[in-house]
Amino acid sequence: MRRFSGRTLDRLAGRIGADLVYLDGVGRGWNDARRLRVSKAQRTEVDDVGFVRAVVERFGRPAIGIGYSNGGQLLHRLLREAPGLLVGAVTIAAGVPVDEDFALAGVEPDAVPVLLLAGTADPIMPFDGGPTRMLGRTRGTVRSARESAETYGGSAAPSASRTGSVERIDRGTTRLVVQHGAGHVIPNRSTSPAKAFVGPSLHDLDTGEEIEAFFRLGRAGGRSPAPRP
Repeated sequence: MRRFSGRTLDRLAGRIGADLVYLDGVGRGWNDARRLRVSKAQRTEVDDVGFVRAVVERFGRPAIGIGYSNGGQLLHRLLREAPGLLVGAVTIAAGVPVDEDFALAGVEPDAVPVLLLAGTADPIMPFDGGPTRMLGRTRGTVRSARESAETYGGSAAPSASRTGSVERIDRGTTRLVVQHGAGHVIPNRSTSPAKAFVGPSLHDLDTGEEIEAFFRLGRAGGRSPAPRP
């Protein structure tokens, strides 16, 4: 994951003085709240909510959850099933499942700042919603990136800006960052991993920088990170 993401989160942690913990799911998957059970973690009912809670409590500091792909879908579960655990969340290439495929449909998410990143050329997690695809199999059906963001931004009026390929849409305490032409990637300025599998990488967006700006993070110096109001 460090190589895949160009170490963007390592650099962020170094800049702000944060603990950075990479979690490893059973069978490289997570027991998220999708009804379609395709991962070992789902089929064996791994307590991933309890796992994440134990890690957060172990460090004893305010925690921002960052999840890519299936990890982002675990965050959709955590925000609805573990209120108060996180002070913010970042989902990358991870749409919210449609109601028919979401065991927590109708459950209100925790009222914390949420940053969502999505690429319009994602071949796995479709930007406009629909069935996900990986190695010829569907892994459930998701809402579009914009609809996913709306599940957190509520009825607040959106405001948008665009620079080059990057569009930012703010709605309340939620921001959707759209990278036009990018695939199923963790945006950074150096790596272009597995283009045939995950789609194109662009280098005009960096995930760590987006997180730092959105949550207004600075070197902690013993203080808690300050989520964007």
